[in-house]
Amino acid sequence: MQAVSDFFQQYAQAYISSDLQRFGQLISLPSMLLAGDNKTLLTDIESLQGYVLSRVEKYRELGVENADFVLQHQLRLSEQLQFVSLYWRFYDSNSKVLFTCHTSYTLQRCETQWQVVAIILDDEDAAYQRLRNQVL
Repeated sequence: MQAVSDFFQQYAQAYISSDLQRFGQLISLPSMLLAGDNKTLLTDIESLQGYVLSRVEKYRELGVENADFVLQHQLRLSEQLQFVSLYWRFYDSNSKVLFTCHTSYTLQRCETQWQVVAIILDDEDAAYQRLRNQVL
């Protein structure tokens, strides 16, 4: 079985490189995105790609070139489900941290691989907005 940390290494690489085909294998459809009071259902590959591309484009405009994470919390919900909380770090081309944030995920095991079924943006939008205000 794939380790959760290995899964998120692939997730981070697909996200930063805008590898939509690979990213599509890491997210289960439908899936849910929760951010504050907003709930967004990602029901098909087009909505997933739109979400990923808009996020990556926003980050690139602020100079994000790379990202990594620290696994903060992992909770087994069932044989097939895990809840995972990550501390993300986003870097510029000089490997300087531009901003950090927390994001939580519910993962479901599909055969030998994990897939995201829910994303909770804990403070990612606020962290992005703080950086954006500094840059602009």
